[in-house]
Amino acid sequence: MNEATGSKHAEQWAAHWYAVARSPALGTGRPLGIQRLGRRLVLWRDAAGEAHCADAACPHRGADLGLGRVRQGALECPYHGFRYEGGGACLAMPCEGRDAKPSRGLALRMHPVREAHGFIWAWLGGRVPASLPPLPWLADAPEPDSSSAAVEEVWNARFTRVMEGMMDLHHFPFAHRRYVPPGYTRLDPYEVHVDAGAIRTVGWLRKETRPPGTGFRFAIDVGYPGVIHLRFTPRLVAAVVCTPVDAEHTWIAARFRQQYVRLPGLRWLAARLAIAFEFRFIQPDDYRMVRSSLPRSGALTHGTLIRADRAIVAWHQLHRAALGDTPGAS
Repeated sequence: MNEATGSKHAEQWAAHWYAVARSPALGTGRPLGIQRLGRRLVLWRDAAGEAHCADAACPHRGADLGLGRVRQGALECPYHGFRYEGGGACLAMPCEGRDAKPSRGLALRMHPVREAHGFIWAWLGGRVPASLPPLPWLADAPEPDSSSAAVEEVWNARFTRVMEGMMDLHHFPFAHRRYVPPGYTRLDPYEVHVDAGAIRTVGWLRKETRPPGTGFRFAIDVGYPGVIHLRFTPRLVAAVVCTPVDAEHTWIAARFRQQYVRLPGLRWLAARLAIAFEFRFIQPDDYRMVRSSLPRSGALTHGTLIRADRAIVAWHQLHRAALGDTPGAS
């Protein structure tokens, strides 16, 4: 394949915390098999309900542990019944009897895990530092509660392009022209600030003939590598997480909170309607643009960026810096 298809440019992923699943997706009775950053993983909860993450291939003969089950908090292989505790050590080899002592070679390859903000996070993409940094969550992003609604899907688009699309404001009157009154094309004012791995942006889409600060206001904040906080209006906010599935696909999970009404049940319904509209009508336009962009990966050198792309430039600068600390990142 050649450069015209965009396949020449490979994705690189920095060692960092990535949201890998929504917390409600992981129950206590069965493990959850997923793919993130090109790696097949398995998640499960132990007897205390604590989440764990490991490579999904059983150390014995490579069976997918995501197809197994959880017995008394231990992960059981579906092929031969080998069982593993939350730290990764093999507890039992049924074929060798109760008194058998599994070798260290049968231990799972574990990944650090945190569970917070309605998501399960894993440290992926490279070496594990002695002291793990905090999660890239944005403090004012909406937390899960009875008045929020959530959705998740996988896009056939590379992670860097998805993140570029999430920070892009000036595409709105063109990619979504069916839902925007004509003429709101000028992005002015537009402010971008970077602080401790967080990119904070505020912008107004206005008519050319109107003064700055009129029209549609958008506020989008990003926690590197893939946490987004969107404020559509003072009462409609969203949290979005994006994580590479593999070199060509990205997992996206979103949570909307709507506060136009006082009753919690009606707030949930309003949030449900808002997120349904977003992912049925708005996001398909974005998906079409992102997946058709060439080259398929985004980078500072892939295109001629302008003032209205300052947030995208800031994200790629953070990405470059993170990759510099990630030898062999892929």
